[in-house]
Amino acid sequence: RRRRTPAHPPAANPVTTMSSYETPLPTRTGPPPTPGAPARPPPVRRTPGEMGMQEMKEAVEAAYAAEDAAAKPKTEPAAPNPSEKRELDLVFTMDVTGSMGTYIQSAKRNVERIAARLQQENGYDVRFGLVVYRDHHQGDEFVQRRFQFTRDAVEVKNTLATISATGGGDGPEAVEAGLLYTLHMDWRETATKICVLIGDAPPHGLGEADDHFPNGAPTGVDPFKVLSQMSLKGITIYAVGCEPALSYYASATNFWISAAQKTNGRAVALESAASLGDIIVGGAVEEMDLHMLQADLCKRVREVRLSQPHLPEAEVQNQVYRSLSSSAGATRQLSMKGLESKDAHLLAAADALETARAALAPIVKSHSMRPAPYSCYRSLAATDDPDEMPRFRSLGAADDGIKIPRFRSMSAAAPSPMEVAPTEVKIEEGTLTMEQFARLYKKLEKTGVL
Repeated sequence: RRRRTPAHPPAANPVTTMSSYETPLPTRTGPPPTPGAPARPPPVRRTPGEMGMQEMKEAVEAAYAAEDAAAKPKTEPAAPNPSEKRELDLVFTMDVTGSMGTYIQSAKRNVERIAARLQQENGYDVRFGLVVYRDHHQGDEFVQRRFQFTRDAVEVKNTLATISATGGGDGPEAVEAGLLYTLHMDWRETATKICVLIGDAPPHGLGEADDHFPNGAPTGVDPFKVLSQMSLKGITIYAVGCEPALSYYASATNFWISAAQKTNGRAVALESAASLGDIIVGGAVEEMDLHMLQADLCKRVREVRLSQPHLPEAEVQNQVYRSLSSSAGATRQLSMKGLESKDAHLLAAADALETARAALAPIVKSHSMRPAPYSCYRSLAATDDPDEMPRFRSLGAADDGIKIPRFRSMSAAAPSPMEVAPTEVKIEEGTLTMEQFARLYKKLEKTGVL
């Protein structure tokens, strides 16, 4: 039979048409999945009334992310090119409730100096981002705000000038909201990614006595799950705990330390806002120096594993550390007082808020039975209430039965219990330490490179 020739041959690039009453399913282009990778889960069809567009987008992105993690192999970092500027994405994630006024002012005063030291003295291609958060209470102007990356330090300074320290009804704050917005910043894939978390109160849901949301944020966002996602993305947190207020809480210091440990960063104690700029610069240059060692570390790990395939993992790390530290040259390290707690490992091991709350329950209970060792200044937004002694509280705060003076948000006229000397901050140069190596190794493991 003769083959029939169609009257209109198909176009080279056919276009698929669809009814205007149907929503197209998400499609992607790219290489086929690796054999053995789990199949992409079937799309969930719901009407707009059952699922909002943002929720649908998040569900699809989560499915794609799970597939990509299994199907796309990670590549080792390339050796640094001395002729290229090294990329640094630096985000300030700040509590801006009533007690944080001096820290906001310090960031505003120092941001141009920070930029000069990082851009000019060190030659980094640095972008600054800003995320600010308050709390979920009705009186607060906002819960969180995000200001995307910019290379212009003056722009960051002007943005900080528009933010005032106010709000926050109970003790804990919307830390999880600040972290979530930080996670979804427009990070560069090849940049060193640093979040400087600055605050003096824990997130909701860790068992604090004056927590208006004892089961966690009303949005359902779990800070521990957000921290895990930040670690997978290679975002390192330098958790700056503002003392002495942070130590008032049973859970705050533990959470700050765990946030740093989960993202392979550091947790430091800030007793004077004047030292904030030095801490930010010190943390940035330390992480940039460690970033330069990534390619060399991966190469040495590969060589040891190939030559000694049955060597235990701990011994692999020991051998690589000895060879790397003896040949890598000097690295810089932020030297200052760190946050300390014998119970921080309980939260570092937790993968969800509920698990962390259960682990901390005995500690929170014993802590609540002790009187506060000093006045904790958190707000002078309200008058004293009829207790045994005057007590200053923020608007919307509940009576928690404390019978000692307690201030719940700082104003310019707030009395200070003592003059606080600037926190001693140094940037020391020396041989790569085991602590630095361990953080870098864990980071490369978590991101899938090792």
